[in-house]
Amino acid sequence: MSTLTADEARSYAVRSHFLEAPSSTITTVAEQLVGLHNTSQVSPYLSVNARFQRFTRRQLDELMWERWELARFRAMRLTMFVLPRPLIEVVAAATQHIVEPLGAKWLRDSGMTPRQFERHASAVMEALEEGPLTSRELRRLLGVPQEVDLPSVVSRLCEQGRVVGGAPPGSWRSGVRRFHLWEQVLSDVDIHRWTEAAAITELVWRYLRGYGPVTLSDISWWTGFTKARCRRALDTLRDSIMEVEVDGWPGPLYHHRCAGDTSMGEPSVGVLPMLDPYVQGYRDRQRLITEELRDFVWDGGGNATATIVRRGEIIGVWQPLIKPAAVRYHLFAGARADRAEVEARLQEVGQIYFDEAVDIREVEEMRSLRDPGKARSAAHPLDDQLHRSNRSIDADRTSD
Repeated sequence: MSTLTADEARSYAVRSHFLEAPSSTITTVAEQLVGLHNTSQVSPYLSVNARFQRFTRRQLDELMWERWELARFRAMRLTMFVLPRPLIEVVAAATQHIVEPLGAKWLRDSGMTPRQFERHASAVMEALEEGPLTSRELRRLLGVPQEVDLPSVVSRLCEQGRVVGGAPPGSWRSGVRRFHLWEQVLSDVDIHRWTEAAAITELVWRYLRGYGPVTLSDISWWTGFTKARCRRALDTLRDSIMEVEVDGWPGPLYHHRCAGDTSMGEPSVGVLPMLDPYVQGYRDRQRLITEELRDFVWDGGGNATATIVRRGEIIGVWQPLIKPAAVRYHLFAGARADRAEVEARLQEVGQIYFDEAVDIREVEEMRSLRDPGKARSAAHPLDDQLHRSNRSIDADRTSD
């Protein structure tokens, strides 16, 4: 069994996530990360920006809304991701055993019969034959009463591979989507192509390749699958993976056999958005930050705030301010030497976020996101806005 230092183990994911050297294509970023987290509308853009040189929002818009090489789909942990087309097929088959029972439960709880659902579904799909529409536009066009949960009907159609969310009609930061018929934009994507067992094994393999070394708990948490299902996948992959030990990390840890070089390149600062796959991708988070600082990064729902990373470790957090446009940041103890590079990177992010140069403001003191009675959202780590609840952002459903 191989033994690695923590720096050597982190170096695999740092390279796999293009946090050491940028990727040559945006699609490769989405593939290697096994999707771009898209609960927050801005996260895919800023995740790519951290891993691709001279990025513009227009580049990702074109891939998602014009060429449809990438598309939004509810995936691991019932979270919305932006995925390459081939990955949609894998993820859909692998997560069907979770999605379908919950879909059936939603239908029972909605008070809608299967026949009523299909009547609404057929009306939605017929309307979309004329072009993309939002849930609100569909409601007005079809005369659907407010007591009918039409946004959830549309979400269910997305899960079934009949409809897919497209570009927002307004701001790029808006959660509103215009929906398209699946067959019109993703006709060659068949969410029933893979068997469930093969898809689960493939998904676990892709996670190991992009995030390893990882524990069984990491795999189970990231996929949302039971540990028994994950063990079966590991057993199927036994000739392609290996166990490793990492100083100070819980184990056993699993990794793919062709992991390659363990050396870390020149240290550089990365600015990652809220819920970035690198920070959100592990159950065991001591690889990313010390225990005493963990609650400054993850809120009560387990959602990761926007972070600043160096050599695979989190050295601070940041937050955009809308009015007036600015970026706040806070560096943890020992990271002040990186201040100039951090501010340069944040200025680049501010330009992406606001389309203009913005003020960069350092916040010298920060409260834990889990302060008793003062818990705050991962979206607001550096101000006094209270966290509305402790539920995970990952659990949100698509809304109008």
